[in-house]
Amino acid sequence: MNSLYIAMNMLRRTLFQKKGFLMYLLIPAAAVSLIIGVMGKQTDNRVDIAYINKDQGTLGAHLIHELSLLPEYRLQEQQSEASLKEHVVKQKVSAAFQIPDGFSESLLQGSPAQVDMFQLNSNEASITLKLALDSQIARYQDTTDLFRKQSLQEAALREAVEKTLTQMEKHQVKAQITDLGLYVNPNMHIVIGFMLMFMMSVINNTVSVIMEDRRMRTLARTFTAPVRSLEIILGNFLGSFLVGTLQVVVILFVTRYVTHYEYGLPFLSQFIILEFFLLASMGIASAVAGMVKSSTNMSVINSLVVTPTCMLGGCFWPVSLMPDWMQKIANFVPQKWAIEAIQRMASGQTLSQMWMHMGVLTLFALILLGIGSVILRPADAEAG
Repeated sequence: MNSLYIAMNMLRRTLFQKKGFLMYLLIPAAAVSLIIGVMGKQTDNRVDIAYINKDQGTLGAHLIHELSLLPEYRLQEQQSEASLKEHVVKQKVSAAFQIPDGFSESLLQGSPAQVDMFQLNSNEASITLKLALDSQIARYQDTTDLFRKQSLQEAALREAVEKTLTQMEKHQVKAQITDLGLYVNPNMHIVIGFMLMFMMSVINNTVSVIMEDRRMRTLARTFTAPVRSLEIILGNFLGSFLVGTLQVVVILFVTRYVTHYEYGLPFLSQFIILEFFLLASMGIASAVAGMVKSSTNMSVINSLVVTPTCMLGGCFWPVSLMPDWMQKIANFVPQKWAIEAIQRMASGQTLSQMWMHMGVLTLFALILLGIGSVILRPADAEAG
């Protein structure tokens, strides 16, 4: 009961104040939501393609119609070749093509037909567009060759090809692609990374409150009260844990049910991993506080610890992009294990398969909390 009273007092001194409520609940939730809005969601992968159709026959129009049905292209018709080239040069489009005059007649006569392409350099969009154009033209050539082998000439050949194209445009038999969303958002590590950084900040603040109590001799007077030392220690750490847990719940609730961000894993599984990281963060903060003699230096020391460990742990960029020696060092920061566990569960693994990640985070917490337990020694009050 005494431990719970101490924990609630910690909540009152941190989150239940106007400044603490804004700094550690509203602002983190708003910041993570803003990050989701800017870069967290999947972007439209369609590319802009400009075109001109100078063909007077039906094959040119059919080619435009077929390309417009492809989900990866957004076609933009231009009125002149100069306008077409200008769009390519100014990079308003990824590529462009021009269907020449007589395109249909060349195919009907059995002559090779070609579509002119415009591009600044070879890229994924231009290469796939080239493949799509070649595939459609080859299909038209096969169709006209088939009817010519049946000795159809001119008007009869034209009529047969047009009827075939009309049936092809109906797409009575086609493949249906269903996107089940079974992939991990490539920007999710940024969302999780900033969430972890805010969690570490609020834990650092609660540890600073304990240091302030030690400096003001409040902690020493608490230990002289008729309360067991174990209850005092448990109350302080339980208070810090409750503060961090409340922040986690608020951020997850806002990002999941207000901004509707899809993490790809259950709420409970993500919450449990973040709670294990919360314990590791408490260990880091208490270990740093145990080595600092003045609470005024706490914010400076934390900035020298939180930011580098977040960089190493993959909060701002994937760990795989770093050199090999930095990837090995990343194993010694808890951020890396928390982000990796959430990404693995988002890709289909279960919480029970994350036993190693939870074990490593627990080991971080036990070792660092043991080192940082010196902050609860009232006799070691700082000078001044």
